[in-house]
Amino acid sequence: VNDLQYSIEEVSYRDREDRRILKTCLSNWFYSPKILNFVAPSMTFPFTFSTWVNYYRKLSGITTFVTKHEGWIVGHISLHFDETTKNAHLFHLFIDPGYRRRGLAQKMITVVEDHGSKLGAVSFSLFVLPKNEPARILYEKRGYQEDGLGRTGGIKYSKINLD
Repeated sequence: VNDLQYSIEEVSYRDREDRRILKTCLSNWFYSPKILNFVAPSMTFPFTFSTWVNYYRKLSGITTFVTKHEGWIVGHISLHFDETTKNAHLFHLFIDPGYRRRGLAQKMITVVEDHGSKLGAVSFSLFVLPKNEPARILYEKRGYQEDGLGRTGGIKYSKINLD
């Protein structure tokens, strides 16, 4: 990945302009039930941006990052930091299909884990659907281990923060 071609930036679902851009981007990405289910198994198809945003409004402590290429959003990831447990939960990771296999997901996870460390995270967690083999391999390479099952059938992965 040529770092000059890509940038990772924090965005906010509370910001009107960010929401406008994210609505278009996410609506284009989640055009099929399969894709939406891989990223957000608890959401029903068809994708509705208002439902997505309401999820973000319910929880405090969420930070979202996007990867941009030539000004266009090509990746998305969010992190929810729980002040009580000091756990940072990664979710809604998605890379535009035209930009996969370039190490972008890896870079986004690094950025979000660094952010979690700065917030004081002692552990990280995430959920992956059993059939999402590429994601499972990626997380296992990054030190995540299977740690049970979630409500929506996803496999919970977690790791201790060593930073």
